[in-house]
Amino acid sequence: MKNFLIILNSTIFMVLFCFSDIYSLPLTRSCYTQPDDKIDMSLTEQFIYIENMNRKDNFSLNLGIGSYTSMGADFSLIHYNSFETGESTPGDILLNLWHYIGEYSDGAVKSGVSLMLRIPTGPDAYTEEKYRNLSFGNGELKIAPVLSFNISGKEILILNMCYTFRAGPDDDIYSGIKHNLMDGETENLKNDYASVSAGAVTSELFPWILFSELYYSSGFNNNDTEDINIEGAGVTPLLLSVGVKYFFSDSIFLQISDIADLLQNEGYIKNTVEFSLNIFF
Repeated sequence: MKNFLIILNSTIFMVLFCFSDIYSLPLTRSCYTQPDDKIDMSLTEQFIYIENMNRKDNFSLNLGIGSYTSMGADFSLIHYNSFETGESTPGDILLNLWHYIGEYSDGAVKSGVSLMLRIPTGPDAYTEEKYRNLSFGNGELKIAPVLSFNISGKEILILNMCYTFRAGPDDDIYSGIKHNLMDGETENLKNDYASVSAGAVTSELFPWILFSELYYSSGFNNNDTEDINIEGAGVTPLLLSVGVKYFFSDSIFLQISDIADLLQNEGYIKNTVEFSLNIFF
């Protein structure tokens, strides 16, 4: 009887754990807020095909701050050839801040906002074509309001609407916003871009969690013939992802996903396969 209760309590915890928006999808931010007594660490291996096969080793760590806020950092190592073992190049560092705003309609709708700051520690995409779309190497600030809808007890729909302030060549992210009350200048949107993504998640086959996403972004200056083939400049990607999570326990899950550019933009990422291991402790 005691063992049965332990198993039952573990199962209940797992169900609550999975149904509370703990879906860190590849393209879509969920409304999951890291508990302040938990640390989320993930190791992700990406195989990225552009004109050749590349590999990125990604490491991330997330911490809870109180009941409604969490913060994290992501670091990556880039291998221009996926079969390289000894040679790697550091990528950009991403600092993430999340704040949970609240829920509505008896918990059927949840909301929050995500901020992402890119620290340009990787190769510069404007000058180093070899690592273009593997690293940006310039500053970015992304603001993403998030909505999560509980469609049923086992299906969730997540919506992100993002705006990214982005540095241009020999520029910084603050130059994207210019306001001069004397001469009426407002915003300079040349390097900025907007994106929208939607993710659908189902736990019908729990402990297998299935998901799919659709992502689109566009810059504000895509008619410039000098634009390079990166997101928000010379490329307007339309991405489709499909994937699966498997929960070994309430503290470990494995995620596998595939992301394809449906438009197959020239010089841009054609396909990305991800293998990720998340550990909570």
